[in-house]
Amino acid sequence: MSVQQMYVIPVHGWAGSPRVWDFVSWPDDWTVLPYELPGHGTRRDDNPAGPDAPFTIPAAGEDLADFIRRNVPAGKRALLIGHSMGGQLTLHVHVHHPELVAGEVVIDPALGAKADEVAGQPVMLKALRDDACDTIESFIQGAFSAYTPQRMREAVVADIRRADPRALADYYQSEYMDPESFGNWDPAIAMMKRRTKPTLGIYTTPARADFERTAGTRDVSIWSGGHGHFLFLEDPVRFADEVVSWAISRGVYENVGAELRLVTAASTGTSLS
Repeated sequence: MSVQQMYVIPVHGWAGSPRVWDFVSWPDDWTVLPYELPGHGTRRDDNPAGPDAPFTIPAAGEDLADFIRRNVPAGKRALLIGHSMGGQLTLHVHVHHPELVAGEVVIDPALGAKADEVAGQPVMLKALRDDACDTIESFIQGAFSAYTPQRMREAVVADIRRADPRALADYYQSEYMDPESFGNWDPAIAMMKRRTKPTLGIYTTPARADFERTAGTRDVSIWSGGHGHFLFLEDPVRFADEVVSWAISRGVYENVGAELRLVTAASTGTSLS
């Protein structure tokens, strides 16, 4: 059986933590190494740039690259999976450190803000500076859908209070408002066009999927029917199956046994274990 060792780095989103990935079951032969953003969860008081420095996407992106170098054997490449703001970090590493990357999966990434969103960014930043946790909790409650189980909602909301409020506001500013930001539409497209490795974009609407295609991404999945921002928590089995199937189709993951398991799972309605 042909097997290529898989190293997978899932990156959580804004105000989250690696605990969100506990709800996803991956193939047994995948080495999954969740990354935790500075200023979040157990790293609430950890700022690699220094205690008084702002938290920024470029600094976190370089921290993610260092995490990969420390945890993935030299000469091996990792599949990066980024949700929401985590998609900015995986994009940063993909573009600036392609030697570390086998492929990238983005789940409704924090990219592609249009003019109406840009106009509201100063108001949002002020609200975050005044009360980051309550502001983000209100935002996240609106990002859930009818598909999101209650226990997963509670886990996501609990993570907000585990993060440094200053870090949450700093990251928002760095995503969209700093000179080097690439979260808004034009800089996002320009950055995404610099990818060189296979990429899968998973979105909830055709319009968002078209944004990803505008950057030249070949593989885009649309979860229609009312799915929300945390779609990987709404149907973890479907999410894992899509990622594994795509990784096989693009040669990122080579395991004949896994292909057979996927066929079996699809025909019986069971999930991968």
